[in-house]
Amino acid sequence: MTFTIRPAVRGKIGLLFGIAGASGSGKTFSALTLAEGIKGDGGKIAVIDTEAGRALHYAPKPGDKADPSKGTFDFLHLDFPAPFTPQRYIEAIQAAEQAGATVIVIDSMSHEWDGEGGCSDMAEQAAIAAATDRNGTFHAWKVESMTAPSWKKPKQAHKRMMARLIQTRTHLIFCLRAQEKIKFEKVVDEKTGKAKTEIRHLGFMPICEKSFMFELSGSMTMHPETPGEPRYDLPRKLNHELQAIFSAGERITFDKGIRLRHWAETGEDRPPVDHDAENARDLVEAIQDADQEKLQRITSNPKTIQFRKYLSENRTDLAERVDLAVQAALDGFSSEDDDGEIAA
Repeated sequence: MTFTIRPAVRGKIGLLFGIAGASGSGKTFSALTLAEGIKGDGGKIAVIDTEAGRALHYAPKPGDKADPSKGTFDFLHLDFPAPFTPQRYIEAIQAAEQAGATVIVIDSMSHEWDGEGGCSDMAEQAAIAAATDRNGTFHAWKVESMTAPSWKKPKQAHKRMMARLIQTRTHLIFCLRAQEKIKFEKVVDEKTGKAKTEIRHLGFMPICEKSFMFELSGSMTMHPETPGEPRYDLPRKLNHELQAIFSAGERITFDKGIRLRHWAETGEDRPPVDHDAENARDLVEAIQDADQEKLQRITSNPKTIQFRKYLSENRTDLAERVDLAVQAALDGFSSEDDDGEIAA
């Protein structure tokens, strides 16, 4: 593999912006207000709604026109019921993009981690399955030992989702639920010298994978006491330029959305989409997820054979990734008999 080195030049990005908050903190309204400023002339907002249609509270009544100054917005609505798997979030975003959305609000992203069918649920179900024997008898004592390995697939699914989000060209705003966290600490009483347990309040923390908020372009957390305002005493990721846009104590406004779009779109154009790389990535993931029978079908499919031949002649770097994925899968099936052989 060769590396390309050139002078660093700022480039345009697709925004990944997170707004976390407890109920009543104004995160949905703030997200729509930002989206209204980001979309610009001719842009379109879409809302991916995991909250049973709650986003529709911000839509105009039949026959009325949207008026952001009065709390109503013009947007496409995508109802997103469970299961909230990482892959379905990607599919929902792709559907919104195909509908013409230029800025997408995902409300709520917390379900990907802590909702029905989300990563935590996937891990729990995997642990239960692993603790159930072939006769269908569940052994509760096995669950704890199965917890760590049960997280392998959910974490892989989350990583795949993040890789796709980072590559998106559409501006994305994520709303996340937040809950108040506490920590029990043992301290020594200065008067008696005896140990005692105290409760330390950590404030509102976003419900998501632990590094999610910090992998975004920017993020903030709001508090019900100061709805619509970024709180600098709560988890956030705002560089000096974003801090100039989102000052502590100032409510989110349409103008801040315009400034955020300008920040994201300042720089040279991004290179065109590498469709070969995207297709190779999809093939590698299909190979990684396949059982032996499915892998046989994938590798013997004429389209797959033709695509791998094209890669070997034109994109050797991608061809190598596919070859390695196939070999890794074959190694995993090494216990199979010769009748189940799969051609690499």
